[in-house]
Amino acid sequence: MRDTGQKDDNVAAAADGRDGREDVGLPAARPVVYANLTGHFTAAGGQERPKGLAVLFLRPWGLEELLTRKFYRYLADLFAANGVASLRFDYPGTGNALDDPAEDGLASWREAIESSADELRALSGVSRIVVLGQGLGAGLACEFAAGATDIAGLALLAPVFKGRGYLRELSLWSKFVDDGLGLRPEDRDSTPGSIAGIAMPEKLVSDLRRFKALEPEFRSRMPVLLAPRPEVQIDPAVTEKLRSAGCALQYQVYRDYNAMLTDASPPVLPVAFGDDLLMWLKSLPEWRCQAAAPAKAPQVVPLASGYFRETPLRFGENNRLVGTLCEPSGPFTGVTVAILSTSYDYQIGWGRMNVQLARRLAEKGIATLRFDGAGIGDSPPVPGRNAQVLYYKSQIEDAELAYETLRSLDLAEKVIVLGRCSGAYTAFEAALECAHWKACISINPYAFHWRFIGLPHPIRKYWAEFREPGLMARIREGRFDLKAAAVNVLVRLIDRAVQYPAGIFPVLEKITRGNRKVHKAFRKLAGRGTRLTIVYSEGDEAMETFLINFGRNADGLAAFPNTSLHFIANADHNLTPLPARKQLFRVVEEEALFLAGVEVDRP
Repeated sequence: MRDTGQKDDNVAAAADGRDGREDVGLPAARPVVYANLTGHFTAAGGQERPKGLAVLFLRPWGLEELLTRKFYRYLADLFAANGVASLRFDYPGTGNALDDPAEDGLASWREAIESSADELRALSGVSRIVVLGQGLGAGLACEFAAGATDIAGLALLAPVFKGRGYLRELSLWSKFVDDGLGLRPEDRDSTPGSIAGIAMPEKLVSDLRRFKALEPEFRSRMPVLLAPRPEVQIDPAVTEKLRSAGCALQYQVYRDYNAMLTDASPPVLPVAFGDDLLMWLKSLPEWRCQAAAPAKAPQVVPLASGYFRETPLRFGENNRLVGTLCEPSGPFTGVTVAILSTSYDYQIGWGRMNVQLARRLAEKGIATLRFDGAGIGDSPPVPGRNAQVLYYKSQIEDAELAYETLRSLDLAEKVIVLGRCSGAYTAFEAALECAHWKACISINPYAFHWRFIGLPHPIRKYWAEFREPGLMARIREGRFDLKAAAVNVLVRLIDRAVQYPAGIFPVLEKITRGNRKVHKAFRKLAGRGTRLTIVYSEGDEAMETFLINFGRNADGLAAFPNTSLHFIANADHNLTPLPARKQLFRVVEEEALFLAGVEVDRP
């Protein structure tokens, strides 16, 4: 990489999206950097003139934030199409934001909200904003709006008003998630506030124990939308507090909230509830006003933190993809890792592992680009593509766009493509299709030749789902794909059946062990000299097809000297425990340094 002004200009061009065409769906929101924060600004669009209000999104915490990321992008695009600009951002220490070295807890989050409100006003040209918060973000929105005098409206979605009760609820939810992941008790993170591998800082926990969103007195009257979860009743004390402040209250049940947070494939977006939010915005007086000219344009500068610097950017046709370039502050080894998102975890990865990995690699002189594929996280979908973003060739197109972006930045001399779960399959297919990928790291792949529909589960899980009450209702509502289940179970049964003749007739072992297409693909990578690293959580269900391909002891891999196999003990499919993630990081680091020609000290 040439450390020149031209390279910096190229990064800025990618971040600002000056390389797009207008023939491929919606562009992604504009990345912005301000007050040491990163966010995405969606300008008012559509046929209407910009309205006299704009929306500031305040995200929930942890797993709830991960699962609602796509919905917030959807809302931003919906509002923009109706003339309403918006800004969504990550609190310090969450998402793609820099970690908070001072561990200021809620104080730094409150400062971020103040700065973001000012930024939204400047970018949109409006003087009055709507604050829309969910979960803990709703409590912070309430607290912020109470002290402001220029709030056009306040939307409180599944609100958290008392921090102590919220911590208890998080503890129960965390146990439920860990049970579902099959984690052993000793591998679980039971510290307060932590969930799904996302640790809550101790200072934040301490602040939440004292947090009461409704303590401040409201300085002005405002319209308030209360949208509780379907099974939750709003505390009468809350409504009394808001009414006594002169706020005009409207109630709207948060429809499909539970489905969005529990159904993994495909995730349910509460589209009808989005329409409800839009109708509420249209009822506000500022809707009939017009925004002034913006005071500033979106700006992007790298965020530096010791040994790395990160630049949010968008790229691809019509600037439709969102990503984060993480570069070492010190010497660059010449190796870059493209980190693919899985179909339902956006670019930060499960437990924020992609952020942690990128920053660790930067310390070793390795650059990374983590990004959201089409229809994932902050990247809008592409018209005509399947709504369920799983195991489709089109995902390889997005990986190639990432490579082309790295090439334009002079960061593509030695590029590794890396992915987990469905991203692992896409990484393998991308490396197979294009020789410019020098190495591939495939983490917990379900298969190397796809014969399933969607994400395959073990047969025992399908059997349990068949036996659950309300099967026909779930099929009618689209929450259970009967065709996919039938095909996937059949493939599993066939794979198991063909293993037995090999045990009886050893001569058939080569035929029954693996799919010809898989071995042909592995030979192609070996012949090309592409390094292939396969990583599995020990005993993971995803290994079933792999062992059929290469034998119960994986001895079939001996034919492919370019391939290495690693196992991570005491880990689930998502690598939720921090020790498991650290083991994975060591594997990736060693592979990248080997490609760079750097000697690695192995423990």
